[in-house]
Amino acid sequence: MITAAAPATLQRRSTRPVRLAVFIPCLNEAATISKVIEDFRRELPDAELWVIDNGSTDGTAEIAATNGANVIHESRRGKGFAVRTAFRRITADIYVMVDGDDTYPAEGVHQLLKPVLAGEADMAVGSRMQGAASEFRAINRLGNRMYRGLMRFLLRVRLTDILSGYRAMTREFVRTIPIAASGFEIEAELTVKAVERSMRIVEVPVNLRSRPQGSFSKIRLFGDGARIGWTILLLFRDYKPMTFFGGIGLLFMLVGLILGADVFLEFLDTGLVLRLPTAVLAAAFELAGILLLGVGFVLSAISRRFQEIETKLDALAHRSDNR
Repeated sequence: MITAAAPATLQRRSTRPVRLAVFIPCLNEAATISKVIEDFRRELPDAELWVIDNGSTDGTAEIAATNGANVIHESRRGKGFAVRTAFRRITADIYVMVDGDDTYPAEGVHQLLKPVLAGEADMAVGSRMQGAASEFRAINRLGNRMYRGLMRFLLRVRLTDILSGYRAMTREFVRTIPIAASGFEIEAELTVKAVERSMRIVEVPVNLRSRPQGSFSKIRLFGDGARIGWTILLLFRDYKPMTFFGGIGLLFMLVGLILGADVFLEFLDTGLVLRLPTAVLAAAFELAGILLLGVGFVLSAISRRFQEIETKLDALAHRSDNR
């Protein structure tokens, strides 16, 4: 239930009390978790606070429990596993996800919640790129821009910060979005799947803070960076199969045409296939290209049918929740 802590922000169109949950995926954040809990309790005194302990060895879970947070243990290492557990185990109307490293300001949660509570967004994202005073490391800013460009090119996702860990989401969003990510690629997956399901996303500026002394990032720069890029490519394959397989097919056909052009001209001139291996290779490329185009057509049709089924299931689930 939401109190009058911020009446202009924490109102919803429905008169039914809103149940709000703040969940914090954590791995070895003993240095900061008590402050994060304290800050969000101050800003949202009636929200349920949950810490998803991701196998910490520094006493994070014990500190969180001592500070009054509900603690869920997820032994499988990876932020994606922690978020999946939160989605499965926590029941609320509005969910706020925030990292436990005290880099996201708790006072910004009211602006983050505003479009969701107003019914204008299914997910609000705290954009660090829009924050006027975000303390972004140069390498992180470069990586964010690179992935943002990749998402825009492949999937037409036009957002400024696809990797933000500060988000507010509706119950419908949490119950609808299937998650497969296990690590830090979770934010990219949430963003892409929301876009592909035509859900409403609103970005809200937030100022990222530097990690306090004693707090260390768990992201492996190259390993997790590669996982995020690979996840984006897999999502492109899954949600744009005609573009993915058709594009590769056309490329194969183009290579086949280049390889076979001289062979074909020689055949027209002499009536003989003088370079048989080249002709076979060119034909193989052409056949592979045609096959890939066919795969793209079939998977595209199947994808559309699944989208229709998902729409009907979502409608049934929405009716069930409103009863």
